[in-house]
Amino acid sequence: MAKFSKEKKQQKRKAKQKQATTQRQKEAVRGKGEMFLEFAHYALEDGDLDKAAGFIKKAARFLPNDSGVINAMGEIGSRSGDEALELEAVNRLEKIGQFDDYKRVHQLYLTVNLHRFQEGFDLADRLLGALTSLKIKEKVKIRKDIQRMKDYCHYQLMNEKAVAANKKIRSEKTRSGDKTKGQPDSRQPNARQNIQSNAQPRAKADTKDTDVSRVVSFPSDTPKKLPPIPVTFNFDRDSFFNTLSTPNLSTPFVYDLAIESHFIRFKESFETLVCLASLSQVRSYWYQEETAKKVLKRFRGRALLSDEVGLGKTIEALIVLSEYMKRGMVKTGLILTPTPLVSQWKEEMSSKFGLDIPSTDDPDFKKKGDDFWKAPFILASINQAKSKNNFDIVTARQYDMLIVDEAHHLKNRTTLNWKLVNAIQKRFVLLLTATPVENNLMELYNLITLLKPGQLETATSFREKFMTKGDPTDPRNRAQLKELLQEVMIRNTRALAGINIPPRFAQTIRIEPTKSETAFYARLAALLTSLNRDAKGRGRLATKNLLAQAGSSPKAVEGSILRMLEKKEYRETHEEELTAVKNLCRTSLDTPKNKALLKLIQASREKMIVFVKYMGTLEHLREFLEWNNISFAIFHGSMDNRRKDAEIEAFKDEKKVLITTEIGGEGRNLQFCCQMVNYDLPWNPMKIEQRIGRIHRIGQGKEVHIFNFCAAGSIEDYILDILDKKINMFEMVVGEIDMILGRIRGEKEFEDLVYDIWIDSGSVEDRENGFKALGTQMKRARTSYEKTRELDDKLFGDSYEL
Repeated sequence: MAKFSKEKKQQKRKAKQKQATTQRQKEAVRGKGEMFLEFAHYALEDGDLDKAAGFIKKAARFLPNDSGVINAMGEIGSRSGDEALELEAVNRLEKIGQFDDYKRVHQLYLTVNLHRFQEGFDLADRLLGALTSLKIKEKVKIRKDIQRMKDYCHYQLMNEKAVAANKKIRSEKTRSGDKTKGQPDSRQPNARQNIQSNAQPRAKADTKDTDVSRVVSFPSDTPKKLPPIPVTFNFDRDSFFNTLSTPNLSTPFVYDLAIESHFIRFKESFETLVCLASLSQVRSYWYQEETAKKVLKRFRGRALLSDEVGLGKTIEALIVLSEYMKRGMVKTGLILTPTPLVSQWKEEMSSKFGLDIPSTDDPDFKKKGDDFWKAPFILASINQAKSKNNFDIVTARQYDMLIVDEAHHLKNRTTLNWKLVNAIQKRFVLLLTATPVENNLMELYNLITLLKPGQLETATSFREKFMTKGDPTDPRNRAQLKELLQEVMIRNTRALAGINIPPRFAQTIRIEPTKSETAFYARLAALLTSLNRDAKGRGRLATKNLLAQAGSSPKAVEGSILRMLEKKEYRETHEEELTAVKNLCRTSLDTPKNKALLKLIQASREKMIVFVKYMGTLEHLREFLEWNNISFAIFHGSMDNRRKDAEIEAFKDEKKVLITTEIGGEGRNLQFCCQMVNYDLPWNPMKIEQRIGRIHRIGQGKEVHIFNFCAAGSIEDYILDILDKKINMFEMVVGEIDMILGRIRGEKEFEDLVYDIWIDSGSVEDRENGFKALGTQMKRARTSYEKTRELDDKLFGDSYEL
């Protein structure tokens, strides 16, 4: 019994040792796999795709069923153009059960591209049989694509069979000797007969309507001599020679114009977009191009573009505008946007479409007066256009095209916004909004009436036919309403577009000021109080600028102070305070803010963009980074394009840091960078979002990290508290913040709201209460926006996709 017990213990011990050994082996294997996976990620970050592919293949040998390895394999295959590697990843995902229906279709594309025709034919056949049960959109289009690929695979298989049959005939002829050389073998059919007789049964079995005589291509070494085709030319000799002897001469300009007109005329209607070849620094996505084609062909230039936020409605509208301009169909145009978006549209048009048109943001806008509104193309804030001074001028002339961004501001036909757009004489019109309905279906009726009056009949008829009593957001006769809306409305969703941008994370870094900085802020506050007494016009503007510059750096304040001291009115009234502040602006480079920036740069392996608003701050940072031997590039609006391109390339290839002003890359591809610092903070949230949008956009492959600097207790500190804690702005999709701001600002911009709270508060307690109330307003506005988004998804969903 004791012996048996001892043997049992030994067996258990051996089993445990074996289990431990097996576990160690598994861990060693996993460790090697994870090591090669990490190497692959490093190589991918460095842009060495060949090395990344080698490492990921090694990782897959150790971890064949690891989803992380497989997904990395797919990404590397996709980015390097290695379709075999990408297909291997897709097949592995199928094997481990992480395989959706879209991947099935992608698997077919890859298989056919790799010339695996039998495999592709079988896969296409299975997909066609199961298509009705697949959870994918645009099944009609996808069915056609799959059928085309099946037919293509069948054609290639038949061709291979034909070539094989021909080779067999040739080999048999060779073996039969010279006696049959050059003569057909009476016992064998010729190559064409042989191929057709062999191919025909297969064609009947595998395809329903395929004509094999058209599908099979015959080898070039069995040529069939075709009879010559007779050609006869007939022409009127007299008129021909008369035209040559007495030519109607023209200018080179008219000749070029005629050639250009023929070039446009013989394009395939709007199937081919002429304007795409002239775009720069922008990649138009398939759904944007298809949207433009649909607007041009089916809607005839009048459409409501209601894509979900962040999908690029601006690009779609500008493609339509550019296409009409290239074809000579639009020679005048007006673009109306909310005031904060004018600069954004200006930049998009200039950097991506080469359209440099006057805007209400231009420095000389007010100097031009009424002449501004006579330009062929105009970019204007809707507030300027509807003002008493400009309303009649804007509506007196005709425009070939009108574009209105954030068109939900036109939802109420009693407002001046709606009346302005309705009164404008326009041939083509595009209305852009992600939320066509906010509270009531009549808002949708009002928008569609601007586009196509009568499309939804009269207001009374619309209420009776399509609105449910007691619930103004619940439509009746949905099928009929959908049919009417599909003639004027497009709404693309993120699911359709396949947009998947990594998340972004924000961190606020509060800087405690030194004693000298505290003294500077105190003296500046006294100056601002003095200037604020002269609150009309220039005094208020100077106060606002100095307060914003103080949040950036004393160097930025110094520049403004020096300019103010040059002006007589300030020397006479505020010279003593201005001089005192100027003397305190001369701070050292070793400030707490700069130390925090240096710590961030040194702690990270990633490249980093540092945004500043003022040139004085940029020069201050240039000196600081040079002193600390940090490699950096510089970018600002005063540089010419050649220098800008060189600085961006230097940042991409060798420099670790890019210091840039608000212009921040203006359309250039900066997605290779995933970290940014707001060294100072614009008071306008749209400007903050535009900075973030430089790197957190389509094409970004990594998580984006944003670091916001602010002095403790400053106006920027209060702004960040509202934007970050109250409404989580940094987690939103680009474009959503304006949807929220539009619900609270009315005629006042956000930056004016925060300035008024700061400057009008008699005490710290008043100031905190003011910002607390603004934060509550913002939270309510976000809740309202989310309800609107849910309502629009319920009403429209994916019903109006391409």
